[in-house]
Amino acid sequence: MINKNQGNIFLFNFLIVPYICKKQIMKGYGLMGIYEFIACNERLSSFREALEDETLKSYNDLIKMGFTEKQIQIRGIDLRDIDREKKVFFIQLPEELINSPLEIEEDFHHAYARYLSDQKFIYRVSNAEKVLPHLAYYIVKYADRWGKLELWRVIEDDYCVDPQDISHKSIHLSSLTLDHLESFYEGKVPCRITIFR
Repeated sequence: MINKNQGNIFLFNFLIVPYICKKQIMKGYGLMGIYEFIACNERLSSFREALEDETLKSYNDLIKMGFTEKQIQIRGIDLRDIDREKKVFFIQLPEELINSPLEIEEDFHHAYARYLSDQKFIYRVSNAEKVLPHLAYYIVKYADRWGKLELWRVIEDDYCVDPQDISHKSIHLSSLTLDHLESFYEGKVPCRITIFR
């Protein structure tokens, strides 16, 4: 026979605690947080490396960006014999971008990401919801490297979820807007968006 104290312990351990944990999981708190990642079959750079790449440009890079040879000329310096592939031109990026909290780093061995996606490379994404334009910049910057890119938001290590049941949307890069990314980050977890070229 279960006495009152044993009944209270049973109620707490088997009914209340699982309910609290479920609430924490659904909010992204507690034992299991929300894990965000990019998956693709091509190697990408980290967000910091992407910014560094933007600060130094070659003569040919500037031409590709739309500058004319007249605009590139530096008063008093003859650029006719310059190595046009050498990155010697410094570009001052906006402070907002330099100090961005966005982090995109290699996470190739993350077991749960491997369980969800068959893409070759995994990149952990942090703080993107605070600076979605910076995430969009990163996605577009490497658009010539990838054919398909997956962006995931999932409850970390939730192996009870069938990957096939995760909410999924596909969108062509040319149609991608900040509204799509905002909807993605404001939506329910787990979810995935596939961007293709």
